[in-house]
Amino acid sequence: MIWYSILNTQKLHGEEQQREKGTNKDGQTARLCVVLVKIIKEFYVLPPTFVQHAQGGLGNHMFMYSSLYGIAKIKNMTLVINEKDTINTVFKLNVLILKNAKYICEQAVLVNEKRPCAYDLETFNFDPSKPVKLKGYLQSWKYFKHVEKELRKQFIFKEEVNQKAQEVIEKYTKMFTSNKTNSEKLKIIGVHIRRGDYLTAHNIKYGYNVAPKAYLQKAFDYFRSKYKNCLFLVFTGTSKDIKWRDDNVHGKDVLKVAANERNVDMCALTKCDHTIITVGSFGWWAGWLSPGKTIYFKDIAQTNSSLRKDFSADMTDFFPDDWIGF
Repeated sequence: MIWYSILNTQKLHGEEQQREKGTNKDGQTARLCVVLVKIIKEFYVLPPTFVQHAQGGLGNHMFMYSSLYGIAKIKNMTLVINEKDTINTVFKLNVLILKNAKYICEQAVLVNEKRPCAYDLETFNFDPSKPVKLKGYLQSWKYFKHVEKELRKQFIFKEEVNQKAQEVIEKYTKMFTSNKTNSEKLKIIGVHIRRGDYLTAHNIKYGYNVAPKAYLQKAFDYFRSKYKNCLFLVFTGTSKDIKWRDDNVHGKDVLKVAANERNVDMCALTKCDHTIITVGSFGWWAGWLSPGKTIYFKDIAQTNSSLRKDFSADMTDFFPDDWIGF
């Protein structure tokens, strides 16, 4: 589960000025708060949103960051993250970054989201003048649709990752085109497969489905019908998923990409012309960041399951309107 907290800095100004003048048993906390007040005064920021603690993979972190960034804009607040947060090590973010926000988070009142994969207006129903800790996943693009342009500028991979990803694309493109007389108008479709952890007894009981071979074949055929010259670059991570891919995904226009660091794989997927995703937030963000069309597996949740209740009725809170579901 993911935790975030929100604070009114106007109230903090007075409290921390008193702390600065007096003595505090926790010298480290006092120093942190003094630095925070100086940062706030310098940049004239309004009440900030603090990312206290985030678990899960990169895709989960990106949803948390994006949704809180969008909510902060609506509530006239400023997003602040911890220096060592995963997302700050991957992207060039344009937010306030602190070494530690522990003191702020300890004051926060807990607010829970109702459904992890649905847009809920009740999430905004809190008093921005009081510290608030938000517990949830916030996996809906509607939380941040109004700041999409800003987020796309921030979700730029760091140069080292970008370079490695470009080398991946060039390597496999060269492999494919070296035996072809015509490499013009080549359309590269990035494919992300995730299955392994979704097949555990717990996740199956909760309601998870995984994309079958037939789904991928249909998605491949969709792009083959649109473009004469396609290259499908198929990415996946775990050893079990690699074996399933090698046993089930074939074609003269298909190349299977060796596993890289997760940041490199996501960056490489975003460099493709179009995207095919299966399940999971990692693939979701690869599709969101890519420039072309995204095909998604629409039967990700079993009917009447606990997981299905996490989504809106038509799932459009989770899947963007312009994506194509098979």
